[in-house]
Amino acid sequence: MGRLRASTFGKFIFAIAFCFSTLAMGLGADAGVSWCESDPLFVVNGAILDVTTGFPVGYRSSIKEPVALELLVPTNAIALVLSLPTDVPMTAKISRVLPSGGLLSLGVPVIVKVTIKSTASFDTRTKVTGTFLLQSSTVYGKSNVTTQVRYTLIGL
Repeated sequence: MGRLRASTFGKFIFAIAFCFSTLAMGLGADAGVSWCESDPLFVVNGAILDVTTGFPVGYRSSIKEPVALELLVPTNAIALVLSLPTDVPMTAKISRVLPSGGLLSLGVPVIVKVTIKSTASFDTRTKVTGTFLLQSSTVYGKSNVTTQVRYTLIGL
């Protein structure tokens, strides 16, 4: 029992440092900002997509139109809006405009477009989570500019 091998100790230190740096970077990204978020749900070929879009609370009164979400899917996909639970006025629509790539089981491309029209300029963020996503990440944008997020649903 006694001593750890140098390689085992090195792996342990690397794992601790990696966890700490990931946690520190994640916590500091939005420090000091209170976000106003909406969380509509979509369904695409049976997969649930949760689109969380947000902006700093202080700019809520500067929003001049409902937050517009558009989900672009292939022409042969089955998609619908499940819910729009929010305190912020919002619209959501589905556009079947992407080319159908044959077998949807190989991957369904999805593009989420978010537009927040405002009298002020501020940062926005959009995150898509859900079942059958290849990856999930937060995308930052600006008000008065359409933010696009591309995803691929796999295994449907």
